[in-house]
Amino acid sequence: MAGGDLGFIGLPNARDLGGYQTVGGRMVATGALFRADSLSHASRADVAALASMGVRTVIDLRGDPEIDTFGLGPWTGRRVHLPVGDAAHDIWRMITQASTGTRLNEQDISELMTSTYRNFVADGKARRQFAAALAVIATPNDRSAMLFYCTAGKDRTGWLAAVLLTALGVAQDDVYFDYLLTNERFTTGPGADGRTSLLESLRARLGDSQPVMPLLEARRSYLAAAFAEAESRYGGFSSFLRHGLGADANALQAKFLR
Repeated sequence: MAGGDLGFIGLPNARDLGGYQTVGGRMVATGALFRADSLSHASRADVAALASMGVRTVIDLRGDPEIDTFGLGPWTGRRVHLPVGDAAHDIWRMITQASTGTRLNEQDISELMTSTYRNFVADGKARRQFAAALAVIATPNDRSAMLFYCTAGKDRTGWLAAVLLTALGVAQDDVYFDYLLTNERFTTGPGADGRTSLLESLRARLGDSQPVMPLLEARRSYLAAAFAEAESRYGGFSSFLRHGLGADANALQAKFLR
């Protein structure tokens, strides 16, 4: 099944990126690419399951402050650290300001999140990190499964997943479907408990009157902003993939399509 839930105890947003059909009728291979929330919360059983699924390399998109706060977790295999950290820093700064009494409004937070997604494309440092992640994923002589993640597996992970699926030829509606699955993962099953805890933590820090849902939700408008930025700056996704990220769609398709 496309977007298959891995059923992990500590990683409610962990899922297979395979199972989607391309517009050309081929299928994204299952068991080859996985996306997840932070391995800091993985259980020993989760890590053992990843190893049994053939994962040898994980790509960590978190910034150093996030790692300092939450740790690396029990994974002991190869970890490629490619921090895309400015977005998390800006969000944390906004939360800190709100905790001192600054009144936030939902529009400001939504605009920050939208800007964050635009910067995934516009910011050279962020672009280089995503490009490096794609290079690791596309390594032609490495047939082991790979997993990439950030803190919630929502924004940086969501954008990288969207780039991969689009490069592989998956229809746009399915790309958005995969992105928005995060909301389902965080409201049902084990993710619901984690989201409740996070909400309680934010409420305790910010107070009940501060809007927090724009921070926690995957919203179609956020992802659309990144695609629009690619269109504006590069004239289309294919050009962005080639010239902005230095990636080869044909190489990715040869490796991950069946």
